[in-house]
Amino acid sequence: MFLSEVPLGHLNEEMFEVISCYYPIDFHPSPNDPEAVTRQELANALCPCLCAIPEFGELCMVLLIEKLDSHLRLAKLDSLQLLTESCRTFKADSYAPFLRTLWTSIQREIFQKTDDELNMAAHKALSALVTKLSITVNTDQGFESFVKGILISIQTRIAESTTAIQFLQAVRVLLTTANAAKEACVIIAAAMIPAAMTFSDFNSSQRLQIGCLEFLGDLYAVAKHWDILHMIKEQIGAIPQHCLNAVSMPVKEFQIAGFKLLIKVINELQSDLVLPFVEVLIHNVQYSHESDLLSISVETVHVIARKYPELTMSLVVKGKCHLNSVLCEKKAVEKRLLLLSNLASIDDFTKIIIEEMLKVVTNSQDEAGLKCSVARVVEALSESISNSNLFSEHKVAQIESDHSLIDSVLAWIFREIQDISHDKLSHGYQLISHTMSSLPREKQQQMLCKHAPSVLEKCKQNEKYLFILESLYSSVDHSVFDDTFQIVLSTTLDFAVMSDNEIIRTKACGLCAHFLNKAEYGPKFELLYDELKKYLSMCPTNNQNLCTKLTLLYAWIAKALVMRGSDLFLFWLQKILVALSSPDYSRDAAEALHVIMTDSPDYLTPRHHCRVSLLYKQRMFQSFSKLAECFIVKEEIKESYMLSWAYILAKTPKTVLNDEVEKIVPLVIDSLVYGNKELLLVMVDILTYFVKTNSIVASSLQTVLPRLVKLSQYVESMDIRIKSLQCLYEIANCYRTIYLLPYKQDVLFDLAPALDDKKRLVRNTAVKARTRWFLIGAPGEAKEN
Repeated sequence: MFLSEVPLGHLNEEMFEVISCYYPIDFHPSPNDPEAVTRQELANALCPCLCAIPEFGELCMVLLIEKLDSHLRLAKLDSLQLLTESCRTFKADSYAPFLRTLWTSIQREIFQKTDDELNMAAHKALSALVTKLSITVNTDQGFESFVKGILISIQTRIAESTTAIQFLQAVRVLLTTANAAKEACVIIAAAMIPAAMTFSDFNSSQRLQIGCLEFLGDLYAVAKHWDILHMIKEQIGAIPQHCLNAVSMPVKEFQIAGFKLLIKVINELQSDLVLPFVEVLIHNVQYSHESDLLSISVETVHVIARKYPELTMSLVVKGKCHLNSVLCEKKAVEKRLLLLSNLASIDDFTKIIIEEMLKVVTNSQDEAGLKCSVARVVEALSESISNSNLFSEHKVAQIESDHSLIDSVLAWIFREIQDISHDKLSHGYQLISHTMSSLPREKQQQMLCKHAPSVLEKCKQNEKYLFILESLYSSVDHSVFDDTFQIVLSTTLDFAVMSDNEIIRTKACGLCAHFLNKAEYGPKFELLYDELKKYLSMCPTNNQNLCTKLTLLYAWIAKALVMRGSDLFLFWLQKILVALSSPDYSRDAAEALHVIMTDSPDYLTPRHHCRVSLLYKQRMFQSFSKLAECFIVKEEIKESYMLSWAYILAKTPKTVLNDEVEKIVPLVIDSLVYGNKELLLVMVDILTYFVKTNSIVASSLQTVLPRLVKLSQYVESMDIRIKSLQCLYEIANCYRTIYLLPYKQDVLFDLAPALDDKKRLVRNTAVKARTRWFLIGAPGEAKEN
């Protein structure tokens, strides 16, 4: 601050020497200082002083280059950071005499193979330097010469690349340079787009060819960012043909890379290439069994259709994927239907595709051949319409308004509900729910008035109709409410408590939760909450089967309330803890807590217009933790109690756990003696986290180490064996030698069996852990933490 405010005149050099004598900082804080200043903090403070004023430019460059050539890692890091920082204050001409030397030093650090931090610092320095020099592009040749020098150096490295890693290292430098300045991007893109395609054509390595395709896509994106595509039109115009060459190869990896590149450069695609691309794409949709290739093929057709709707309509919708031929041929029906339903999101295709698909749904009762195809059509529509990246809420509402989508699907479900399994109808329920969520509130209300009364009547005869009821009500806006809600809640509670079908009970509990979560505070909420309490007060509590069902219902009620930020959830959480205290219901209570803490795409999401408090999991942890203080843990329920904690801890943010480490660590250590896989997966993870962030586990190593060693041979789960070995490694890596030496020989001996594990990943992790323990106390081992 002083340097930037007070002119020093002839004292500039003396002042710089006063500051630079500390550079690079060599400092080690006292291990006993509770608030020690670190070396990095001092280095960060010194850096802006060394480049505080433009007059320091030449002096700083000489110092910086000297330290960049040092063998000391910290000196290199500090120098690269100083170079980056200096570009904020120094003038461009300060760098001119040193550019060749600076590039040599930066290049050396970029291409060293062992230090990622140095590599990143070198890229940042290069980016800052190019940006600074670009301001001289119209007044000096130095910038262009510097960028072309980088280009020539990297082209040589690319030509000499024999591995994908070498190639990626080289092109990343070009991308860093192009990203730094518009003028640099013009030079690099104009030269490297044709060069990359030529290199790909004449290179026999598949990985390098795929790397070229990815590089072309990245470079195109940078050029698009700088708005220079019109300046390199000739070069980018050749990319689509290069993509076609790649996707014509019968190799999945080539095709995926080629289609990804085409999606990026779709604006350069000319109409004469649409047909050959569509031929390849439809072949993939029909015959490929690779999900990733199928997915990118569908996405590519969609992108081509947006640019050339008439051609795609002719070649795909009315040609190779015409709905009638798709259903008649019975080859790859699901995949081609999915392609059509995705295309329906484009305005030019919506009317014809939706009408054709709904015609199949509506006419299936008249044509026996179509009957088995309706479920597939509905599934494709449901999967596509649920994708908000394809179908906006406005688009779905428009489709419902123009084509009566819900009425058509409901009519099909009513016809088939008695004869077809729930699995085949489930996509119909999802489609109704997704469509309802996208409708305006007035339209939602109309749909409920139109269909709810008849569905409620049918629910009295057959519980299967609850699925329709749930699909109509689960996604309505929280402002929608009428007299039927109380009746629907009562009906739903009957199924939640009385049904023997687990799927029905879960759907019923979820719908109850939606009502309680969305009802506006005041008379509406009180009406539903009173109905709930009244119903449950009449349920007998001495029936074991009924108590299990009630515990699940309590979980959904608590989840709905805590997610909306209501304190009422505590009452239901206490009921779950009462169940947890009973040996007969303790496992049910643990699963109830799992329900509360686990997110599901089918329930209580913003898509369903539900209220979702951002900190509800943190609040659950704090509330459960407080209630657990008064909880008496009997031996027969202890495993369920530990499992309950595991479900809570698994979903609680780690930053929250840090504040309760003294309470949590004993629970984690105690849980390691149980054989429950779900419990162990969570607790070993949390133990590893605390080992890396806290020293508290060091006082319990006598207990922890034998348990972890035993878990390294846990037969039922490879994941637990690996996690326990990783935890042992972190203990050896993080804790001071004095704590570990007493246990070293025992751990080394007991880990020997893990070296012969039948799973390679376990053996590799065991070698890593055992090697780290072997090095404890060895000469040269230094651990200050």
